[in-house]
Amino acid sequence: STYIFLLLTAMVYGQQGDVNSPFSVFGIGDLSERGGMHLRQMGGLTASFVDPNHLNFENPATLSFLTATAFDVGTEIQRADITEGDNTSSVWSGNLSYLSLGFPLRNPLNKANDQIFGNQEIKFNWGMGFNLAPISTISYDISSEDTLPTIGRFERNFNGTGGFWKATWGTGVNYEGFALGANIGFLFGKNETTRNIDFIDEITAFDNVFTQDYTARGFYWDVGALYTHYLNKDDIDDTSTLTEAKIITIGVTGKSTTGLNVDSDVSETNIFIPSAFDLLIDTVFVANGVNGSATLPAELGFGATYYYGAKFAVGFDFKRIFWSQYENDALPEELDNTTRLAVGGFFRPNFRSNDSYLQRVSYRFGAYVSDDPRVIDGESINNFGVTLGFGLPLSWQRKFSNVNLGFTYGRRSVSNLLSENFVRIGMGFTFNDKEWFIKRKYN
Repeated sequence: STYIFLLLTAMVYGQQGDVNSPFSVFGIGDLSERGGMHLRQMGGLTASFVDPNHLNFENPATLSFLTATAFDVGTEIQRADITEGDNTSSVWSGNLSYLSLGFPLRNPLNKANDQIFGNQEIKFNWGMGFNLAPISTISYDISSEDTLPTIGRFERNFNGTGGFWKATWGTGVNYEGFALGANIGFLFGKNETTRNIDFIDEITAFDNVFTQDYTARGFYWDVGALYTHYLNKDDIDDTSTLTEAKIITIGVTGKSTTGLNVDSDVSETNIFIPSAFDLLIDTVFVANGVNGSATLPAELGFGATYYYGAKFAVGFDFKRIFWSQYENDALPEELDNTTRLAVGGFFRPNFRSNDSYLQRVSYRFGAYVSDDPRVIDGESINNFGVTLGFGLPLSWQRKFSNVNLGFTYGRRSVSNLLSENFVRIGMGFTFNDKEWFIKRKYN
């Protein structure tokens, strides 16, 4: 088939700084990792993991647990070794991973004052935030050479660039261990593709060039719920710290199908260059501004995490995405439903240590396995990865922040046809501030 031909003849020759993945030919491209850096370093515990100083828009219910304003930015670089038969190419790439801002709508200092001086127990919390993150990346440059007796040598070239992003507003509320949240967002992006045949030996032939560009945009929403249960609540009721609390959180996330508006431009031309001074172009077909639609699939996620105070946590995450619902008038394609399973956690020896900085560091670990919606000539693309990370605490002027440094080793492959091994280095910066929205008695 055409798909298997593309992969088997992929000779990747990208330059440093450019993504060049033959896998991104299909669907909406290579799907981006989700969640903040601290979540990615634990294999992707997006459904149930809660941290009062970090953001998790994958389950908006977790926003209600924020105790400080958090500004989070993440970036990644990656080296990928792509192997097809005896041919191996190495590609470096990098990109902005996300920009996020979240804050508690009930400032924790105000809450403490109301509980102490107002003699009232406040069990209701509310948080919200904004997030900008990529959904997928499309970037490939594939070339193959062939020969036919009647026309001699010719070259097939396939090029594609683009990707899709989402801008999100989310909010979450919790009351006595139960939390609910919702995200509302806008999806947008563009895909630009070119296919051409270049006749090398036949100098009187017209080179055929086919281009297709389409833009997509639309609104989406998703929801999340979280339940928090204290396993030793009776033992900590009379203490002022939760460092010894044993807690389990159970999270569920869901998203409906998302309808998009699609506008596409298509053209087919024949180009002939008889000499260095002449250029002949024959336009075979042009269609600009063609309106259509697309549908992105529904999702369902589930996970649970166990915490031992602020010292240790371990959990799992399960996600099912119904890619068989995918439709695109501009570029029709059939995709398969996918499943992703992840496990991970962290260990922090003593976050209050004054003697050793290393004891205040969060040491994160995780692993994941998943299948891919893109099926190549009946063969599934298999994915797996292991993760390692470090949460490095910083403080100044009584304000605390974190540098989240992580590493991922992963592999994806199509049987024995094509494989990609990659090492990804991610770095995130989370800046926290507890003085936003504070009610001041004196100025």
